Amino acid sequence: MDFIYGSCPECETKLRSPQDAILIRCPTCKNEFQVSNPINKTQLYFIGKRIFFIGLLVFLSYFVLIPIVSIAMSDRLVFLYLIPIPLLGSIVALVGLTLMAYDKFSNGDRMVVVELIVIGFILVSIFGFYQTVSGFNGIV
Repeated sequence: MDFIYGSCPECETKLRSPQDAILIRCPTCKNEFQVSNPINKTQLYFIGKRIFFIGLLVFLSYFVLIPIVSIAMSDRLVFLYLIPIPLLGSIVALVGLTLMAYDKFSNGDRMVVVELIVIGFILVSIFGFYQTVSGFNGIV
C-alpha cells in the first residue's frame, strides 16, 4: 500500500496516511480535514496506456493484413487501400501517449522524456506515410 506524507493544516504535525484516504484526523489536535485523492489523476495514466496499446495493435495489424489481402487480391496497390489503418493506429497511440505524458506532468513527475520521444517518432511516421501516399516530397 502506498502512503501520502503531509502535515496537518492546524498544528503542522507530520502525518502519513494511505493513498486512498479521503478524510484524515490528526492524532495530535483531532482536526479532521479532507485530502485530494491522487488515484483519480493516476487513472488517466492507465487509461492513456490502454489507449496507446490499442493504437499500437491497430498500427501493427496493417503488417499482418498486407500479406493476407495481397494474396486475396491481384491488385499491386493493395497497400494503398490499407493505409488508413496505420494512420488511425498512429493517431490513437498518439492520443494515449499524450494522456500518459499529461498525467505524469500534472502529478509533478517531470520525467516525460520517453513519452515525448515516442510522440515525436509517431508524428514523423505519420508525415512519412503522408509523403509516401501523396508523392509530396517538399521539392517544388
